[in-house]
Amino acid sequence: MSHALMTRFRSLPFYLVAVLLHVLFLLIFGTYTVSEKSAAVITQFTAPEQKVAPGPPPPPPPPPPEQKKSTPVQTATTKSMAPRPTMIATPLPSAAMVIPVPAPVPQMADMGKSLAILPKNFAVSGVYAARVSTQTRAGAISRYGGGATKADQLEGAVYRALNWLQKNQNEDGSWGGQRRAAMTGLALLTFLAHGETQTSKQYGETVQKGVQWLMDTGRKNKNVFATQNVEYQHAIATYALAEDYALTQIGDLLTVLEGAVEKIVTSQSPPGAWEYGYNNKMTRPDERPLGGDLSISGWNIQALKAAKNAGVKVKGLDECMRKALDFTKAVYDDKTHRFGYAKKGGGSDGLLGVGILSMMFLGAGDSKEARGAIREASAKVKCDWSKAKEGHSYIWYYITQAMFQGGGSYWVSWNREFRDTLLKNQMPDGHWTVPGSRDDVPVRPPNADEKWHAQVGNPKDSPVYHTTMLCMMLEVYYRFLPTFK
Repeated sequence: MSHALMTRFRSLPFYLVAVLLHVLFLLIFGTYTVSEKSAAVITQFTAPEQKVAPGPPPPPPPPPPEQKKSTPVQTATTKSMAPRPTMIATPLPSAAMVIPVPAPVPQMADMGKSLAILPKNFAVSGVYAARVSTQTRAGAISRYGGGATKADQLEGAVYRALNWLQKNQNEDGSWGGQRRAAMTGLALLTFLAHGETQTSKQYGETVQKGVQWLMDTGRKNKNVFATQNVEYQHAIATYALAEDYALTQIGDLLTVLEGAVEKIVTSQSPPGAWEYGYNNKMTRPDERPLGGDLSISGWNIQALKAAKNAGVKVKGLDECMRKALDFTKAVYDDKTHRFGYAKKGGGSDGLLGVGILSMMFLGAGDSKEARGAIREASAKVKCDWSKAKEGHSYIWYYITQAMFQGGGSYWVSWNREFRDTLLKNQMPDGHWTVPGSRDDVPVRPPNADEKWHAQVGNPKDSPVYHTTMLCMMLEVYYRFLPTFK
């Protein structure tokens, strides 16, 4: 550059110099092409950042402290009911509805870390679809229970009962005293019927503790949940575990559940019934020619149906259920339209409901036996608290489910009768006493022995038993979709 040109360049204003330098920079570097080697380096550097998946959402806040308390049954009170969402009537989901199972499958070990490990949408088949949310429950009650006004009353009673059960859970997660496996199973079934699983903000920890107690008990006893009254207790506990698995898909449940179902299948007598002590050797052929009775068999049939709904695969399950149907038909009397206890003939009001529900759960709800028994039950069974006794919780529980599954005018009449009776006779703290009284345990007969105390009059079992059985009656609208749907 000449001296004269340099002199003129230096005389230019500083801002023009800056502009010229920027133009020169763009001309030189704007035409530069990134080589393939350079591009590869850039790609290798940025690719990992593109593949990083977002982290999981933070877990919800833990349940309030009072949920962990356990109060003796005799002194339990509920000062106030937790606020509930406003009931909104919505269309009931169809029977074909299936909410997909999310991945990965959660495990029981994760439950202590975060109740949010499970999906918010339950992985359920159509039969459980109505229980999964406030809206679906409200829609079911409105459709089958008498309108939106009754929905608020019915759900209020259910929440009070669930709160009472929560406050009366034992410290180890179980319920009851003498028959803890059965009482724990019934309590869990009551929560699960309302769609409350380990993910529930209000009841999640309660359900988790109960399920964990059953799991621990089963693991200690080769997947059997009780040693006394095993034919009842094991069936009810299996029933609860199967429903929890159907609603949560917790993988850790499956091993114990499969073992529990296998115990039921292998304990069936050749004619298709279940016997005391799971004795299938036909040791009382004269008194019990079908190898058991309908009362015991009813709970085992319910457990098998729940396992089937949950997708449990156990060798012989389908054949076992077919034989159970054969047994149930065998104790039905065409003349009286009643189901017998251990053979054809006789038959109480309670067995009417057991027989009808068993037929429905086994795929024979439209059979002549089921139809005849429903007509008999509608004509003979009443839900009158003033005339009831200790055994009526059992009778009403089965009749309510049977009538609901049958539908039609029989259900309309029974629904009005039992619904108003239970709403009127629930205690302020949320539990129900022995039907026909205001006592938590039935009056002790003059000659009652310790067996009576253990099986009927236990002060920790009795309130849990009656509260769960009667509460599940109020949950019938959404617990299962009716068979006619």
